[in-house]
Amino acid sequence: VSKKLLNSVSGCVDDVLLGLASCNPDLKVLEGHRVILRADLSNIKGRVALLSGGGSGHEPAHAGYVGQGMLTGVVAGPVFTSPPVGSIVAAVRTVAHAGAAGVLLLVKNYTGDRLNFGLALERAHREGIEVEMVVIADDCAFISPSKAGRRGLCGIVLIHKIAGALAEEGKSLQEIASFVRQAATGIGTLGVSLSPCSVPGSGPTFQLAADEFELGLGIHGEAGVQRYKMKSCDEIVRIMIDHMTNEVSKSRVVLQPGDSIIIIVNNLGGLSCLELQIVASTVVHLLESRGLRIERTMTGSFMTALEMSGVSLTLMKTTAELVRLFGNNKNLCVCDYC
Repeated sequence: VSKKLLNSVSGCVDDVLLGLASCNPDLKVLEGHRVILRADLSNIKGRVALLSGGGSGHEPAHAGYVGQGMLTGVVAGPVFTSPPVGSIVAAVRTVAHAGAAGVLLLVKNYTGDRLNFGLALERAHREGIEVEMVVIADDCAFISPSKAGRRGLCGIVLIHKIAGALAEEGKSLQEIASFVRQAATGIGTLGVSLSPCSVPGSGPTFQLAADEFELGLGIHGEAGVQRYKMKSCDEIVRIMIDHMTNEVSKSRVVLQPGDSIIIIVNNLGGLSCLELQIVASTVVHLLESRGLRIERTMTGSFMTALEMSGVSLTLMKTTAELVRLFGNNKNLCVCDYC
């Protein structure tokens, strides 16, 4: 069993949320639930509320993105486990009672999240609350995705920012849902891991030899698509980008020279800052050499997998309008590049 700075395995998620709220007066915990909300809910009256969430262990996702111009709240599940339906419904009711002009659920494409958020949506509808759900599926790992589709990864962070800007501008629930669904089709993410992570109270989620790295793994330690012997950073990044843009892949990001893109170079939890900046430099230079115009680069920890040593790369094909919306939230981004 791995060593971790916890008080207890069962209470670690509650401690995380309490710590976040204790250090930030703009946030509050919904009593009786693992839900973080904006403390100023009265300010969302007449605007669309944005709720997201999922299993814990991906910090700062998703509670780190709650605030004005971003998410209204998030629902946290146990580590790597979807949140319960009852807590999702409680969050929806709370923002609806605060006067929200509809509620948009932003959900990563995992079976448990889709099921539980979907059941909560149905319950909210029966109570007369206007709710929509957008599922983000940005994984580029599998050439032919399974019936469940592409997994939801770090790309949802971009959707938080874009949807948040639209909600702040007073756009309707249907307008925001339609816009972000279309934007999400231009997002792709791929990760590589140098080591596994360990769920609190358990051992490593998988085994990886000291001289290997794994391409295309999930953010819960799910298997990737191929293992390689260690290579230089330049070679690994080139493998990643070639895989993400492979013309025979049904989950590729479709990019042409001259296209504008936004990039996230995301630390999966345990990579050193030194390594992350080297990866970012390689990514920028390689993409620019392929004729792509980089509008914005975010480098840091945005969607982690506990202490996994690895990195994911997210590419979003963008437009002038997307860049404008992205820029509306520049003071709220957790990195120094926005």
